[in-house]
Amino acid sequence: MNDAWINPKIIIGPIATGDYYYPRPQIEANLWEETRKGSHVLLAAPRRVGKTSVMLAMQQNCPADTRCVFKNIESVKSETEFYQSFFDLLVRCLDKFGKGMSWLNGFFKGIHIEEITLEGVKFGEKKALNYAEEIESLLPKIAEQKLKIVILLDELPEVLNGLYKSNRSNEASAILSRLRQWRQNPDIRQHFSLVLAGSVGLHHIVKIIEGRTSVINDFGIVPFEALTPVQAADYIAWATKDASVQYDQILLQHLLSKINYFIPYFLSLMLNEINVAARKNNAPNISKQSIDAAFDTIVKNSDHFKDWKNRLTEYFSAEDAGFMNETLIYIAHKDSINPRQLYDLAFRHSKKDAYMELVRGLEHDGYITELNGDFVFVSPFLQAFWKADNPFYDHA
Repeated sequence: MNDAWINPKIIIGPIATGDYYYPRPQIEANLWEETRKGSHVLLAAPRRVGKTSVMLAMQQNCPADTRCVFKNIESVKSETEFYQSFFDLLVRCLDKFGKGMSWLNGFFKGIHIEEITLEGVKFGEKKALNYAEEIESLLPKIAEQKLKIVILLDELPEVLNGLYKSNRSNEASAILSRLRQWRQNPDIRQHFSLVLAGSVGLHHIVKIIEGRTSVINDFGIVPFEALTPVQAADYIAWATKDASVQYDQILLQHLLSKINYFIPYFLSLMLNEINVAARKNNAPNISKQSIDAAFDTIVKNSDHFKDWKNRLTEYFSAEDAGFMNETLIYIAHKDSINPRQLYDLAFRHSKKDAYMELVRGLEHDGYITELNGDFVFVSPFLQAFWKADNPFYDHA
């Protein structure tokens, strides 16, 4: 094997940060503009588009007058644990102003903070705290000091869904109510902003818990779309700069035509598989056939896509998930589904009165998209996976 072989600059699985992060300056700028206005923001995006990478980049590149902190809260299992995590994030944000522990402890009455780590806040004495009350006391003091902080929360929908499935909807509802109360406080506007992201639509989870979505209607929406063809070509050039495998215009266009839905994850899957095969054969000069073979290999490794299917049953009822899955099977075999066919399918599943909300959920979460009035898969990868996972479909 050639020891001088240079791999593309990609990462699959772990979050892309640092040199592996492909900058999304327009999305970052849009988010900062919303927080500058004092808005709270929902990063509206399908799965695997790179939301977390953007939020981590924001944490590292705050405006001079702002401090921000990021946390994936997926592991939070209770209302109390959520408030504790939120309190810790506020304290970590304040600590980033670098004014010392005495200044920081001045925000609190009857609490002495001894140490602040990535794992949380350590107190000088053992004391049971009501973290929700501490947050409500702390936020106005932040405003009094004319400070600006931004909390970046990933996977709140996961937390809410976990509470709902554990028969603790009252805790999920309380979290939503408290967050809205804090966001609506006019005294802290311009001093505290919340940015939320998650791989499952927040609106869907909130509606299940609350019966409506008005509790989150005050969020500003910043769309987070897939890369354009021009951006995708730039991503490939960026990732393969100085790499052993290079792509001329013919190969580049063929690669893009195979992927079609340009999110960094899918682009990186292809670049990686092509590189692995080429390096194994010590043959950096690839062909269209190399690209086709890489696509087929990726689809056969269904671990890349099983999570898309599993999430239907994790976040929707068995009846809803059954309708959604058959919709995807239909499209996988027929390439598209028109409104009449969709209605007939919903009728068979006894979903004719609410099916479009489920279809829009599939669209929002990055499974399908509307094209000339019909619905199609956004990604050839997902279509090929659903067809391979369900090789036969008997309904007309």
